[in-house]
Amino acid sequence: MAEPAPAARGILALFPFLVVGSLPVSVMREMRARGHDVTVARYLPVAQGYTMDPLDDFAAEGRLIDLSEAIGPDGPDRLEALVEERDIGLILQIGSPWAYSHLARLKERRPALRLVDTLYNNGPHFHAFAHYGACYDGVLVESREMVSRLEGGPHGAWVRQVESGVDIARFVPAGRALQPPGPELVLGYVGRMSPEKNPLGFVTLAEALHAARPGLSFVMFGEGAMAGEVKARIAASPARDAIAFRGFADHPTTALAAIDVLVVPSVLDGRPAAIMEANACGVPVIAAPVGGIPELIEDGRNGFLCPPRDAARCAALVAALQEDPGRFAALRETARQVAEARFDRRRMMDAYEAAYLEALAAPARPLPCLA
Repeated sequence: MAEPAPAARGILALFPFLVVGSLPVSVMREMRARGHDVTVARYLPVAQGYTMDPLDDFAAEGRLIDLSEAIGPDGPDRLEALVEERDIGLILQIGSPWAYSHLARLKERRPALRLVDTLYNNGPHFHAFAHYGACYDGVLVESREMVSRLEGGPHGAWVRQVESGVDIARFVPAGRALQPPGPELVLGYVGRMSPEKNPLGFVTLAEALHAARPGLSFVMFGEGAMAGEVKARIAASPARDAIAFRGFADHPTTALAAIDVLVVPSVLDGRPAAIMEANACGVPVIAAPVGGIPELIEDGRNGFLCPPRDAARCAALVAALQEDPGRFAALRETARQVAEARFDRRRMMDAYEAAYLEALAAPARPLPCLA
């Protein structure tokens, strides 16, 4: 009797586009470094306002696929060819809007294929998953808040939380975090210039704080589709002399070394890496209580929760740090301690690897797909 063919072990990760420094790109690089058979595919070569990662390391191995011609109705055919050519057993959907319908059709053709989605927040991809979830074996999320939204849902897929982390050996106190705290603090925004991150909310808050505490200054780092709008808003602001727009930073550590407090004014978010990176650099955080952010903040140890529209409370928090340098210095130290105890990316990478291997080892879920 012939031996059964070995199960497919290849992993195909589908991206809309590849952004320098993004978490999922870092995860794929780590999986390759650990010896896993990973291929990355992207649908768009560029995205407005973002710096692209050419993924030269994957391209050199023939592991970077261009799907820009596969956005239309031929998409499922292209994906099926990749599955056949590369012995793919698991497809990771990582934010590609076109992939939802394509993967549904592919699953109908190849029911033994495992599909796993990755959802960072309850934005548009969350709603796409709600429609196509019956096709998926599982979904990976970062926060308990997302687990509560998805677990036990009608999609029937398993839900696993993988807490994200940062490289605490690379993110270390530098620049202003090593200087004695003084009254002239610099508050910073470090992140995408996109609606969910609310960069305009940071500008509005900066105006209110500057009026209340004239010794404060503000700096914004990041890129994205809203960059032009944000720069125009600053140029027209009564606090424009106190707000600097620096744009893309070569590495987040460069931005974090230039600020004393990170402000995260998001209106929609998951488990933002900026908070963990800031804490690892000894920078406390004032953040909006949305999504998974409350799970990251230990009030008074690594930062504070405060809606950006509550300018009075934000001003009071900043004033307390300005007026008590000893308290601010202690907050810097405990922020780093929290990062060391909770945000080490090695645990995150181990958890992603375990989830992918378990998905490959388990039989695909035999449920009907939605067309």
